[in-house]
Amino acid sequence: MNSIAVIWEIITAEPERLTAWATVALVFITWLMLRKQLLIAREQMKVELQLKREEEFDSHRLISARATLARQLLASTRHEDINEDLLNFFETVGMLLSRKYLDAEMAGVAFSYYGIRWWIACKDYIVEERKRKDNDDSLFSEFQSLVEVFYKYEMKIRGKSRVEIEPTASAIQTFLREEATLVQDSAGS
Repeated sequence: MNSIAVIWEIITAEPERLTAWATVALVFITWLMLRKQLLIAREQMKVELQLKREEEFDSHRLISARATLARQLLASTRHEDINEDLLNFFETVGMLLSRKYLDAEMAGVAFSYYGIRWWIACKDYIVEERKRKDNDDSLFSEFQSLVEVFYKYEMKIRGKSRVEIEPTASAIQTFLREEATLVQDSAGS
């Protein structure tokens, strides 16, 4: 008896059993396809969120906040007067990354240079802010975790140790002076 005859005999002899197996197979295939679609949708969401964060970082509002914060840090502005918009931006990026709504490598490509430097520039402010708020180490903790991810990313792509990557105090001052001119630069463009 050939295989076609065997299949035909099974179909005609036990149609309910065959229907049950076919249904199970169809449900399994549907589940696999749905799972694949969900993975694709999740990756698309990550890309869209990443692009929105990059757009926000380059927006006039945040460029102005970056310039303002840089000028405030360079001028040793009173703690109470420090603009936290940029810190909040990095806090949000860190939170999205920790919840896996962003991809670490994409975030590293877009923000590691700035995130590391802003963290170092604002570290004293953050330590003081935490002290003022009942030693609340959760303040800007997502930003802090984000910077750790950025260091790992930088060490991997540059093949250097953290010490070699860590910007010097003079490099941070130069960075702040450059950021302080952003609004004037964008106004002149």
